[in-house]
Amino acid sequence: MKNIISIIKYQFATKKIIGLGSPLLDIQAEVSLQFLEKYGLKLNNTYFAEKKHIELYEELIKIPTHSHVPGGSALNTIRLARWMAQAEKDQVKFIGCVGKQDKFAQMLIETTYQDGVTALFDEQSYPTGKCAVLLCNKDRQCLVPLIGASAHLSQEFVEQHIEEVKTAAVLFCEVYFLYPRAELTKYVFKVAQENNVHTCLSLSSVNAVNDRFNEILAVLPYVDYLFGNEEEVEQFGKNFGCGFGLQESMLRIAKFSKVGSKDRVVVCTQGHKPTLIAKKNELLNIQVESVDPQKIVDTNSAGDSFCGGFIAELLNGADLIKCVRAGNYSAAQTIQHEGSTIPNYQPDRSW
Repeated sequence: MKNIISIIKYQFATKKIIGLGSPLLDIQAEVSLQFLEKYGLKLNNTYFAEKKHIELYEELIKIPTHSHVPGGSALNTIRLARWMAQAEKDQVKFIGCVGKQDKFAQMLIETTYQDGVTALFDEQSYPTGKCAVLLCNKDRQCLVPLIGASAHLSQEFVEQHIEEVKTAAVLFCEVYFLYPRAELTKYVFKVAQENNVHTCLSLSSVNAVNDRFNEILAVLPYVDYLFGNEEEVEQFGKNFGCGFGLQESMLRIAKFSKVGSKDRVVVCTQGHKPTLIAKKNELLNIQVESVDPQKIVDTNSAGDSFCGGFIAELLNGADLIKCVRAGNYSAAQTIQHEGSTIPNYQPDRSW
């Protein structure tokens, strides 16, 4: 096994993954109902942070049992890709924005580095993006995200680091990042295409597909790999004008206007059901190995983790079937842990 890992790391040594997205610090803690009431919160809801919630984050990190990990969809994917590839820190990098002289920024940078990812973070005069994950009554929770500085990545900073994009093998971005930075995202994807970089975009959520549809269309011609789950891809197909069901929609999206020499690949996960791949006129169904339900802890980061495993294998020139199997393996490991925690063991490459 050690020899296999060594070979993979050697193959990876001349290659690089770049992530682009909205980095957040996920802060998780067990709290009381009184704590929720203090901030006007209820369980099983998501509240975008308002001024009255600012002190909440300060209070959370004072709880001795709290935990904090890097978050945000694209950063989760990049962290899992690094784990799957067992890569060195300078081979997996992430471009984003955090607050200036902000202790939460320092916490985010340090934990990102601990997970083996080099943070290329712009600094702006906004609070660092974060998400409070408030647990109460066992598996019930309340989320309070503060987008903050993560929405303010500057064009100038990206241009200063554009060589990182030009020399990468894979670029990965999330739809969440597109607004209000669709033109910036298009610029980065265009540069990547001009340098034959594999370009990847995750649909993020059904709401993101609806809210950012025009922005997705603007970037789509530069996208080699489009990822989504069943609900996201179906909704995108409807918005796209494809009233033909999931599989036909995937084929039509795959053939949408494309820049560059590579054909677009649409990848659709369906939980425990087969993963679907559309390319040109071909549709593949790839079985998913089951996970013992008793071992499943948290499925929230399964999609991000799937993308991480997929692009780690894409980096090594694997075929689509092997990329999907790696993605499913990565997701299967992640759902047996809390949140987007990186497993404390090496992947066994059983796929």
